Amino acid sequence: MKRVHVLILPLAWLLCTASAFAGQATSEPSPPDTQRPPARMTKPAPVKATPSPALERWFDLQTATFATRYRMIETSVGVVSTNQMQGQVALKGRVKFDSRARFTLNAFVGTGNSFTGSWNTTGVGTGELSTNLYLKQIYLAASPVKGFDAEWGGLGIARGDGTEITTYDNDGYIVGERLSIRRPKDLYVDEISATVGYLGDTSTVSFTKRYQRLDDVNYRQFLVARKFGPQVSLSADYTRLQGVGTLRAAVTVRAKFVKAVDLIRFEQYRRLGTTAAWGFGAYAEKAVTRKVTVGGGYADIDLKYGGLNADRFNKGKRLYATGAVKLSKEFGVSMFFGRAVGNSVTIVNQTRFDLLFTYNAVASLQKAGFFAARPAGR
Repeated sequence: MKRVHVLILPLAWLLCTASAFAGQATSEPSPPDTQRPPARMTKPAPVKATPSPALERWFDLQTATFATRYRMIETSVGVVSTNQMQGQVALKGRVKFDSRARFTLNAFVGTGNSFTGSWNTTGVGTGELSTNLYLKQIYLAASPVKGFDAEWGGLGIARGDGTEITTYDNDGYIVGERLSIRRPKDLYVDEISATVGYLGDTSTVSFTKRYQRLDDVNYRQFLVARKFGPQVSLSADYTRLQGVGTLRAAVTVRAKFVKAVDLIRFEQYRRLGTTAAWGFGAYAEKAVTRKVTVGGGYADIDLKYGGLNADRFNKGKRLYATGAVKLSKEFGVSMFFGRAVGNSVTIVNQTRFDLLFTYNAVASLQKAGFFAARPAGR
């Protein structure tokens, strides 16, 4: 039964095709806006065409960031276990097989040698120099009908409105398949996704050494997400990993009507089975100026969570603060400070401080004309 999950891709194609035909047969298209005469007949101003660079017909560079950070970690017994400078490279792009990017080959290359790590040590401070770069994700994606997406290969993890605090680390990965439906006009929810695959080999980050897991299944996830206008979004999912089920839910409120904050997020999980437990995270954020954002929150992760969530949090109760300064489109500085509180067990990251400096090369390439600037949110 190992190969049953490989049926997701052909099933996705059948669903997409059937939906397209059903939509044509049962729905009556609304008249185009051109059939409605405007209130005032004014001659529109000519629009100057700005063609996308030729390179983007075949290749789309989505991420190209280079970063360095200072990191300090102290345990709950007062030992400074980490005091170092680190470096990070993150490159994500896709090859487009057709002009509308309905069929693509996607890849992510980055630093870091573990499931929860994306940084290399520089040799400055604790740790020896590391210069590793890995092909962490590579997958085929198909969107034959608008709103239907199928992916197969080395994938990231779907989180909805949840974060790496209560789900899995942002650097985490799986090998498998995902089918997503985004048809908010036809369905009550904005997104439905189902993922089947293998989550593991946490110290084997390269896909070239994990692709054999395409025939194995120990991870299943079903996720739904819904937006209520521009201010409120929420998601819920059921994930089953190695026979243990976990329920998760998260809600984000972009609360500009509250002067003290601009964003509030609450996320929670409930693990089922013999090790049943629950945990949560709460976070608030405020844009002090157009370029300066500060935030803070509290997280409580049970002691048997498993260690695959954010390495900044891991387990236990913790207060934390964040800050970010956008120096320009290319450069930014950010900060994280976390302090575990009220825990009755030894905490390996009782206190943690990160200071990051990031360079976004995509913005520079856009300025140079190699890629067109993307609309916000794309």
